[in-house]
Amino acid sequence: PTNGSLLHTKFHITRNLSFFVTMARDDAVDEENIVLICAVCCANCGLYNDADCLGCSGKAGLCCLNCQFCCKPSAPCLPLGCCGPRCENDGCSVFNIQCQFCQFVLSGAVPCNKEVPVAVSLLGATLYPKCGCCVKIGDIKGGSGDYVESEEMER
Repeated sequence: PTNGSLLHTKFHITRNLSFFVTMARDDAVDEENIVLICAVCCANCGLYNDADCLGCSGKAGLCCLNCQFCCKPSAPCLPLGCCGPRCENDGCSVFNIQCQFCQFVLSGAVPCNKEVPVAVSLLGATLYPKCGCCVKIGDIKGGSGDYVESEEMER
């Protein structure tokens, strides 16, 4: 083989490996961009403010084993095309679920985790852990992905 074909083969293998590594880390929904509409403790519903909201996706999990489906043009393929099992460490939740259809997202986890933080919201007004209107999940979490602690919790 010529040097050009070896470079092409190396690029092709590297590209495919990076695709599988990305697939293992990516989630179909970026929770940071969900605006809370209603939330009670470890369950919430909201609007997905992302350019990637076209389509539908979902996952349900018990401990670290999730079953997922995804019908979004920009999402990577799952093991069985548009669905499949996946091991994921989501913060030690015993049970978690998430469904997304276009801009609408429903999420829940017991106990709460980094994707479904503890929150209280009603009709777009978030009361806990941060007061505000149309608050994104990313805004109620700290920069490291942890929950924002209130002043009372620090005392």
